[in-house]
Amino acid sequence: MFSTIRRSSGRLTKQWFRYKSSSTHAVKTTSPWLTYALLGVGFLGTGFFLGNSLSKNEVSALEPADRSTAPLSSLLSPVYANDEEFQTGLSRIVDIVGKDNVSFNKDVLDAQNDSFYSTHHPPNPEVQRPSAVVFPNSTQQVSEILKIAHEYRIPIVANSGLTSLEGHNMHTRGPNSISVSFLNMNNIVEFHPDDLDIVVQPGVGWQELDDFLLSDPKGKNLKFGPDPGIGANIGGMVGTSASGTNAFKYGTMKENVVNLTVVLADGTIIKTRQRPRKSSAGYHLTRLFIGSEGTLGLVTEITLKLHVRPKFEYITVAAFPSIKDATSAAATIIAKGIQPNAMEILNETMMAFVNETSDPDKKNLETPTLFFKLGGPTEESAEEQAKLVEVIAKEHNVIKLQTSTNEEENAELWAARRNGLWSTFQFGSKVLPDKDDVQIWTTDVAVPISKLSLVITEINDYLIEQGLKNKFSVMGHIGDGNCHFLIVYNSPDYQKIHHVVDHLVTEAIRYDGTCTGEHGVGVGKRRYLPLELGETTIDTMRQIKLALDPRRILNPDKIFKIDPNENLDEELDKGSVKVVPHCMTNH
Repeated sequence: MFSTIRRSSGRLTKQWFRYKSSSTHAVKTTSPWLTYALLGVGFLGTGFFLGNSLSKNEVSALEPADRSTAPLSSLLSPVYANDEEFQTGLSRIVDIVGKDNVSFNKDVLDAQNDSFYSTHHPPNPEVQRPSAVVFPNSTQQVSEILKIAHEYRIPIVANSGLTSLEGHNMHTRGPNSISVSFLNMNNIVEFHPDDLDIVVQPGVGWQELDDFLLSDPKGKNLKFGPDPGIGANIGGMVGTSASGTNAFKYGTMKENVVNLTVVLADGTIIKTRQRPRKSSAGYHLTRLFIGSEGTLGLVTEITLKLHVRPKFEYITVAAFPSIKDATSAAATIIAKGIQPNAMEILNETMMAFVNETSDPDKKNLETPTLFFKLGGPTEESAEEQAKLVEVIAKEHNVIKLQTSTNEEENAELWAARRNGLWSTFQFGSKVLPDKDDVQIWTTDVAVPISKLSLVITEINDYLIEQGLKNKFSVMGHIGDGNCHFLIVYNSPDYQKIHHVVDHLVTEAIRYDGTCTGEHGVGVGKRRYLPLELGETTIDTMRQIKLALDPRRILNPDKIFKIDPNENLDEELDKGSVKVVPHCMTNH
């Protein structure tokens, strides 16, 4: 509409001036008042046409893209499909993928929209939900789907593993909204072991990818670096720029993606780069789409970097008397140039939570604990790292230090870190007044490494002062300054927890940090972006969004506001209560 009005306006102007040049000379000899009258009628007609065209609350073509940014105040509300348009568009989409690849089942729809472990739930779940889930099988099908969605202005929210935590999958523009699930697009497309890369579809899980590599004769010595939460798929990891416990050594998704195949909002298919590890050819579109949370395009193929798998790897667990001792030890290890494959921290409460779900003979000390993966191409290199870590740990008052070289024992020790979220959730039923209403607020922040010890210590003390002792846990990728705080609570305490999280996030930003290191923004962290980045930076992001998705159909309302009249933040502030399932589901 933006460009259509512009072109229509241009045609009107040209027609008017042609009329003026051929006609006003004739009337000029008779009456100048007639000339003025004709001018008035012409401008009135043009004004009526433009006003009528803009009455649908489109982005105004009279305030065109003649600026570098898009302040929210310069936009009008987006217009989405009405009931009739939605049904027409949906019918055409069903024809593309086939009836067997569309679900209208209520349980499936609910699962696409929310989860019990999500921090934020739809304030109006009967409206803020999709009406259908579509399962495409190819990039071409995704392109055809988006062509129709663009034509009818149907909101699209894409997903792969459904493990996100910040309300990324919430259908804020439902119920005339469609969920696009990449469940069927879960294939390894190409494998190039000699080039250390692999091409996958978005529905491939990072754990399934690891299994594939281990089972392949040419891949068993290779690994994919990032390892976020259990059940995460590559598509979602691209969307949130996920990382995980291995980020200290191998980097985040931004460092591990070579190129992307992306379907834009109008169905256009692009590939962001070729396969070389380095290129200076044009804009770095690959990184633009990583972390965009499906708001700029739908990623349908990903070329991933692979790394040589350490031939020898030890797991070292070091327990300390205080969180300050643990974080100081980690800072010293980093300063000495030691580079573990992973370095994680768990506070004393998290260790207690983990012990609740561990075998009696394998319980850990319930004190702040560092977990290390130490490895290299030779046994001597792994042993040398382990000795250096031991020396530094002793300098920082380590209580107990345990090192394993056995693969099975390694997996058991690392499971304590891996199961942190679920251990915390399960422990909630033991420490909360209402055992049947366990809510969990999971938030992550990141700060410069030199400030992490201070920030973790301050926030840890603050949470205890707020009466949350034994009701929160801390775990983090301490090697890259990323830390997670998990708070369990009952629904009536929502406002209190909201206030507490506001404080700890703004504290991280005050220390030159970020409101999210790897979980992404979704709807939950939108309010903090202006504080962290400034309004003009957000306005620039919004301009990019409008350039690639002018009808604002892709994952609306995520990361930043796209509608000046939307009040989702206020709705979320009122409280968020989720019906808690009787048992944990498969994640």
